[in-house]
Amino acid sequence: MSKEKLLLVVGDKNYSSWSMRPWLALRAAGLPFKEEQVLLDFPNTSERIHKFSPAGRVPVLHHGKLRVWDSLAICEYAAEISDYKLWPEKKEARAHARCVVAEMHSGFGTLRDQLSMDIRLRVTKGHLLPGTIKDIQRIIHIWQDCIKSYKGPFLFGKKFTIADAFYTPVVMRFNSYGIQIKTKEANQYMKAILKYPHVQEWMAAALVEKNAEHSF
Repeated sequence: MSKEKLLLVVGDKNYSSWSMRPWLALRAAGLPFKEEQVLLDFPNTSERIHKFSPAGRVPVLHHGKLRVWDSLAICEYAAEISDYKLWPEKKEARAHARCVVAEMHSGFGTLRDQLSMDIRLRVTKGHLLPGTIKDIQRIIHIWQDCIKSYKGPFLFGKKFTIADAFYTPVVMRFNSYGIQIKTKEANQYMKAILKYPHVQEWMAAALVEKNAEHSF
């Protein structure tokens, strides 16, 4: 590992699910890093982000001269430079984990649109779009399958992995919008995520964050 210190640039902790994922992966791996936060939707937000990110987006990881500006790529890089196993050890489980992570990385668009992450929010969503219902059903199936196969409490066993980092924002969404989950495995998984110390650390920061206000 390079002797250069890691710098992770993130957005709002209340809203930025993509920032939350690599932050959790780095924390789980025990990698020391400096954190720089760029709050979104302020007049100088774009200018500040471009100082750190060639893509003009957060999150972005700096390691010496290296810039890694995709959430999954940051997690993969963390797995390469850490002694902690951010992916399952067995190759079959590792392949399974990569599949469910890739599905979250590129899919579930309707759920993202209708149930955007807002950790401080507590409402009961009265109407869910058919696409959102389909996304929720698929996610619950993934959680059930993983918990039954690998015995929990996390998706691939006893250790928090990149898969958990990618599905933690969904737990935040289900909490915020009062989504009722009836399956035992899914409920157990949500409880395990909400009790995980690094998740609690992120949530605590989100609760006191001063975000941009909008009036129309």
